[in-house]
Amino acid sequence: MLALLFPQTAPPSGGIVIFEPDRARELLSQCSRSVPKPGEGGWTPTVADIARLEAKLPGAFQVAALSPYAYKELVLQSAPKGWIRQYVGIVRGGKRFIYGNFAPASVEQYEPGRGRHPIMVCDGGPGFFGAEYDVEMDAISHLAFNGMA
Repeated sequence: MLALLFPQTAPPSGGIVIFEPDRARELLSQCSRSVPKPGEGGWTPTVADIARLEAKLPGAFQVAALSPYAYKELVLQSAPKGWIRQYVGIVRGGKRFIYGNFAPASVEQYEPGRGRHPIMVCDGGPGFFGAEYDVEMDAISHLAFNGMA
């Protein structure tokens, strides 16, 4: 059922892709932002799990707005809606996490189909970001934004 709702082969702009757990290392390979540690296993998040993660992002953004990028809050006002949203379930220390990789939907305009594969952009600013959600704690446990070149 999940595969029918969020196919891995053809996400629309601003769509959601839930990758199989074996793709975690690819999604965690970023060059201009910190990422959480990989886990020793994986799992497949549900639509409800993703919704809980996304509900926690606005609060995490408010805290992040205190960081050096003054325009970050404006850039992120609509996030994650309108973004390409890529997720993977990670098991680390026996706990379940979801890592989300986010990129502006405009990436698809320049590279159609790009959202079907883990996106890694060097620099790019706060429009490219990653968030890890601790399922048990129901909290964002890691949030990082790409740097500026």
